[in-house]
Amino acid sequence: MKKSRFWFLALPLGIYALSIITDNTHIWSGLQECYLRGYKNAQVDDLRFKTVRREFHRPRLPGPWPKASNIHDVVIPPSILDSTHRFQTVALAIVHRDTLKVDWVSDRIQGADTMRTNSFSMAKTFTALAIGAAEQEGLLSVKDPVSKYLPRYSEGSNADLTVEHVLQMRSNIPFGENYKNPFGFMAKCTYGDNILDRLKNIPVKGQAGATWKYQGGNTLLLQEILLSVIDVSLGEWFSQKIWGPIGATEEACWAIDNQGHERNYACFYSTASEYARMGQLLLDSGKVGGQQVISKDFIGRLMAPVGPLADGSDIQHYGYQVWMGKHNGLAFMSYQGLHGQYIISVPELDLVAVRTGFLRPKEKFEHIDIDVHLTIDWAIQQVG
Repeated sequence: MKKSRFWFLALPLGIYALSIITDNTHIWSGLQECYLRGYKNAQVDDLRFKTVRREFHRPRLPGPWPKASNIHDVVIPPSILDSTHRFQTVALAIVHRDTLKVDWVSDRIQGADTMRTNSFSMAKTFTALAIGAAEQEGLLSVKDPVSKYLPRYSEGSNADLTVEHVLQMRSNIPFGENYKNPFGFMAKCTYGDNILDRLKNIPVKGQAGATWKYQGGNTLLLQEILLSVIDVSLGEWFSQKIWGPIGATEEACWAIDNQGHERNYACFYSTASEYARMGQLLLDSGKVGGQQVISKDFIGRLMAPVGPLADGSDIQHYGYQVWMGKHNGLAFMSYQGLHGQYIISVPELDLVAVRTGFLRPKEKFEHIDIDVHLTIDWAIQQVG
């Protein structure tokens, strides 16, 4: 009996001690937020687990969207509705010519009408825009070497790394991008502590800028660079320079770690109609009303494709932490998240379409989720 009691106590304590020794204490948060809920990676509805977060309160002068007179009469066509239910879409929004045409939420998902959904990697583009705000104020230049801001990058293969390389996902730093690996880099950053410290011992491998590889670690590195030139947190900077000026009318938040650092490759939480404001910012070349929130020049560079690289590839589908492509000849840009979170801007049509949800079709067309193209089709149908 005594022996069984000993093992009853010793085994869990031993497992916990092992998690400390192996730098895997994040697994306990991961179990609660994800794995014990039956998922292999983070989910769109996980805000309730993010008790440590930075709130973005409504500005003094919010800018509610002008609404179409028939906004409450929108009928989702059967083909779209079927896909919507199958992939557990939470919300859809369409803004056309600065007017909110569609603001739909699911009646099949509990709490969808008030849910602030995880942005996932749409937040990467938010971070790029925060860099743009710093450049506009003369605090940094994306052409600078990273070593100017972080001295540990001053030697060896690190020395050639520029801020623009990091923005374009071509740092050649092997962070790792497997969200399903519970012991991998991204899981440790999503559920663990001291996330910026995880960047410090991973150097550039090979030639900086030579190859393109999509990795959330690059976005974390952008936060560290930005923090070297501002005197507030990334979240506070984003709130002051972007989220407030665009006129958000609802409260949003960003999950942070134990040091107050945003999990800024994801974990921003808001609603579809508010996310649409970020798409409108691209359509209006960084301007909101009479204020140039982000310089027109930076927005142009953000939306410019990476282009040919030393490894022989030609990256036409990505810019500064933003995706791009063409749909039936129409150029578009899209903020994209893991489970089908999209903010899509179509300049020629003055159109923004937003989708948030739990799942997405896995097919891609020219490097872009096929669902982005389906969402554009549906949005065009809605605005005629």
